[in-house]
Amino acid sequence: MNILKLISDIEANIYEIYKVIHENPELGMEEYETSRLIRKELSEQDDCDEILSIGKTGLVAVLKGEKEGTKHCLLLRGDMDALPVNEDPDHYPKSKNTGVMHACGHDAHTAILLGTLRTMKQYKKYFSGTIYFFFQPAEEILKGAKSLFLSKEIDFDNIEGVAACHVMPDLYAGDIGLKTGITLASADHFDVTVLGKGGHGAHPYTTIDPVVIASDIIIQLQNLVAREVSAFDSAVISVCSIHSDGDTYNVIPDHVRLKGTLRALTKETRGRLSARIVEVCTKVAQAGRAEADVRFEEGPPPFRNDDLWVERTKRMADRLLGEDHVKMLDIVTMGAEDFAFIKDRYPGVFVRIGCRSEGKEFTPIHSSKFTVDRKALSVGIKTMCGIALDFFEIEKDVYGL
Repeated sequence: MNILKLISDIEANIYEIYKVIHENPELGMEEYETSRLIRKELSEQDDCDEILSIGKTGLVAVLKGEKEGTKHCLLLRGDMDALPVNEDPDHYPKSKNTGVMHACGHDAHTAILLGTLRTMKQYKKYFSGTIYFFFQPAEEILKGAKSLFLSKEIDFDNIEGVAACHVMPDLYAGDIGLKTGITLASADHFDVTVLGKGGHGAHPYTTIDPVVIASDIIIQLQNLVAREVSAFDSAVISVCSIHSDGDTYNVIPDHVRLKGTLRALTKETRGRLSARIVEVCTKVAQAGRAEADVRFEEGPPPFRNDDLWVERTKRMADRLLGEDHVKMLDIVTMGAEDFAFIKDRYPGVFVRIGCRSEGKEFTPIHSSKFTVDRKALSVGIKTMCGIALDFFEIEKDVYGL
């Protein structure tokens, strides 16, 4: 059974499913229709041996090999949730849900995972063990990956490896990107409320002005990265939201609220900067006679690709895609991925799938114009199937290469 022909045969159907998912985007933990669609497809096509529910909207499709011998276990993941973005009116396909858009390609990831399952079920008699296909909710709000571990039906001790992919417009459709070592940052959120004393804008000396104090906090937080992080390390502290309880020209508010994110590439830098953010906010507020209430929400850890998994993924991708289409990357992104919660427990790999169309304008993820070239779907399926074929050591003669 030539794997390239198998994938070619399902490509049109997978693209149609992708379009339906794109046109009906749902936010994290609200992916009810997407989940129903995938469950319906799995059931009608008899794609798997079992379907497990993960929380309210997550699914795990279980594919069991029929070959005798030592059993192994692999988990592959595709996320399903969308973003609160108004899609460009000229986009095709186009969201039918106003204010919600698949602006990060999770529609493609879901379609790729389904296509990988439909391809790998053709090889059931050639592998011994289990593949878990995790259709994950709520990646964008960094809650979906951890929900997997609430399942009582999965033996997590048996899982020996994990893999996921993400479409990226930095690469052209047809290409994939691989990087060894740290490939994504950690992601933590912080929420700071500066508690001052409001009053008339004409008499600031009678107040404890939280606006000025909050402004000073923002500057001092930037100094943490500029002056306390080595030039050979990387970290980002971004304050992305500033709000007060006032909304007029001549009233100094009682409090100001800041929201931001901390990104780091090592657990050590992450821990040190987390503590320093609390210290800076608290002490700058105290210096201004105010108080600061600082709250942290810890997100996923830095994501590390295992060297052996990258090497084996590249070897299979060279065969399935051609060596010219496999790019070895050396740049770390400060973006994050909640799949790191899973990867932190197992060996595995995270692959970037090119989705930019030749001759088309670059459109970044999370933008209203973000687009996935159709070719990325089949490339993603080939890549994920390659990981599974290699993991179970299925002979080349079996899949026709």
